[in-house]
This record gives sequence, C-alpha cells and structure tokens, in this order.
Amino acid sequence: MKMHRALFAAALSPLVALLAAPSNAQEAAAAAVGGAGLLEATSLFAPVPAALATLVPIRGVVSGTPESVAFTGQAKVASRLAPDPDFNRPRLVLSIDLSGVAGVGSSTGAKYAIFGPELLQREVAASYAVEITFPFKSSTAPEAAIARTGIASFVLDFDVNTGAVTRASGGVSTPNFPR
Repeated sequence: MKMHRALFAAALSPLVALLAAPSNAQEAAAAAVGGAGLLEATSLFAPVPAALATLVPIRGVVSGTPESVAFTGQAKVASRLAPDPDFNRPRLVLSIDLSGVAGVGSSTGAKYAIFGPELLQREVAASYAVEITFPFKSSTAPEAAIARTGIASFVLDFDVNTGAVTRASGGVSTPNFPR
C-alpha cells in the first residue's frame, strides 16, 4: 500500500505543476468539489470545510478526585468525504472539537478546560455512535499538572453522498477503564 501511494504521488507531480497556474478547468473542478481546491479535496488530511461543521450541545459530569466536574457547551463536529486511492472507496473524515465545552468543579467552582480536537476516519455509513476520550485539567493548575480524562459520546447521522452531519447528539461521562 505504501508503494502504491508513492507511485501515485510520483505520477501526480506533473499534474500538480499543471494545476499550479489557475485555469478555467481548475476553477470548474474546485466548484465541483464544493469550492475547495482540487488537491485539498483529494487529500485525506485536508481541512474540513466550515460549511460542513455542526454545533452539538453536550453536557455531563465526570466524577473523580479531587472533585466531580460538570461539563456543558457545544462541541463542533465537522465531517467530509475523502477518496481513498488504495481501495477506491471514500472515507468519512470527522473532526470533533471540544474547545467550546467548559467544566466547573462541584466543590471548588474551579474552571476546567479541554484541549485539542480529535480526528477520526470511518467507512461511509448513515449513522455512527462515536466515543472519544479527552484530557482536561483546571485552568488554574500549573502546566506540569496531570490531566484527568473524560469520555465524550456522540450519535451522528450523515448524508452518505456529501458526508455532512444531518443529526447529532452528545454527552459527557466518566471513563470506566479496567484496572
């Protein structure tokens, strides 16, 4: 598979040079893929267009020490389809950003922050239940402080032709890691 991708990249390099100069064909191709650049649309790692992002209300409690933390806010779930040159089937690329979700400690009232988006890829399907773990820590804690872990769960429905989220719900809970 790595050899296939390397050969594919080598074969594309003359095409990339041709596409570097704007042309009517390039503009038409970009419009056909929803306004994104032609090369971006073919990359599995290209950013998700903002038009395909959905805000999902999310809330829940992560229990533990030193205190339980109640989370509320909106998760930003973005999705798109990306072609897979090895298997000739598109993949569903998801970006779940919890930075719009904040936590408050139950006993101290301390504010807790969540860091970084999560990137996932799945086979194209009409619906998925997705669980991700996320790190969080008190916004006043020292940088070296150990982060705690929570679970964000989502039920997501998709348009299988565009990859857009059509319906979503989510929640936060305490992880139940085996000991």
